[in-house]
Amino acid sequence: MEHEGDRSLTSTQGELAHSLRFLASVVSQSFLAFGDILELHKKFLELSGGINRIFELEELLDAAQSDAEASLSDNSVSNDSNSLPGPDFISFCKVDIITPSQKLLARQLTCDIVRGKSLLVTGPNGSGKSSIFRALHGLWPIVSGRLIKPCNGVFYVPQRPYTSLGTLRDQIIYPLSREEAELRVITMMRIGEKSEATRLLDVHLKTILDNVRLVYLLEREGWDATANWEDVLSLGEQQRLGMARLFFHHPKYGVLDECTNATSVDVEEHLYKLANEMGITVITSSQRPALLPFHSMELKLIDGEGKWELCEINQ
Repeated sequence: MEHEGDRSLTSTQGELAHSLRFLASVVSQSFLAFGDILELHKKFLELSGGINRIFELEELLDAAQSDAEASLSDNSVSNDSNSLPGPDFISFCKVDIITPSQKLLARQLTCDIVRGKSLLVTGPNGSGKSSIFRALHGLWPIVSGRLIKPCNGVFYVPQRPYTSLGTLRDQIIYPLSREEAELRVITMMRIGEKSEATRLLDVHLKTILDNVRLVYLLEREGWDATANWEDVLSLGEQQRLGMARLFFHHPKYGVLDECTNATSVDVEEHLYKLANEMGITVITSSQRPALLPFHSMELKLIDGEGKWELCEINQ
């Protein structure tokens, strides 16, 4: 830095100090800007990944729409051949489950689940219990091995159920619309009058709310009240609402991913007892020993290398 004048003068020293502060500010801002440039690469990768996922979703939706249109327009295939029953069991055969970060969570997992034989998956946090459910639900790909499951009749209840926009009625029948739910009630109760569908649906839903001990929500909110249910309901109430959905849809298999851990033990046991009475075969991820009597088999982690063992539960 070149500066004319006598540097022993106070005025010249003040000018020098001012220039130094200015240059220090420029250097500091330059380094901050350089850091922001380095961060842009990470943000770009995140944005690119999100765009790719949206693109894949659009491709899947387009493919599903094309398949639906093809199935409707194809008159050469008979209805009998289109309604072939799928497998009525769930089977993992030497399945390896690996996280997106390439961590092995389950190695050569072999497990058969049949109707009436509920399964309890146990293990410490981070052991891969939820990862097994993600693979079962199709959210994670199967790296090796074979997974066999029914085409339908499997209902998944997560730890924090999704609360949709809509009424209290919509929360229970999700993901069905009101018209679809009324049609299901008409089919279930074998009635031909559509005028009674709404009343019968509400009666059926009230019974379910009573079973999961949430009937006070109906008395407080009403069927047609809309609210931000995620803020209105506590986590325990949201989990009981998830079980209400399970009872409404009444699937063959219920995949329950720690979906009652925010409820009391007595309420949890009551919900599992209802599921058993309804004939729903549950596949549960939990660390509560109180759930053992409601299951026939236990799948537990036996080492830190992804080895799981299936054993019978002595009632």
